[in-house]
Amino acid sequence: MSNPEKMRVLDLLEAGKINAEEAATLLAVLNRGPRFITKQTRDNMEEKFKQFAIDCNRFARNVCSKSKEFYNDVQPKIKRVCKNALHKSACALDNAAAHISDGTDSTEEDL
Repeated sequence: MSNPEKMRVLDLLEAGKINAEEAATLLAVLNRGPRFITKQTRDNMEEKFKQFAIDCNRFARNVCSKSKEFYNDVQPKIKRVCKNALHKSACALDNAAAHISDGTDSTEEDL
């Protein structure tokens, strides 16, 4: 609580706009500080945050598990595609080398 708030309460008391009991009540409320939520609300929020943390942890484990499943499913396919691409590249290079060594360079034939 700020001093201006206390001074305002004391000014009201001095001016006779509030009595001593009301001033004491206001000062007690000001000394407690702001209470925007009740204990029950705070407890409910705490429980919801705990549940949120549990849900986030479960979600992270699920994502990790699904990622592993995806990797295990895709890895053989990627290996197969890479092996096939490597084999086709090797065949293309062998064909090019054979044409070059035979002297049948396609660029010369096109002329």
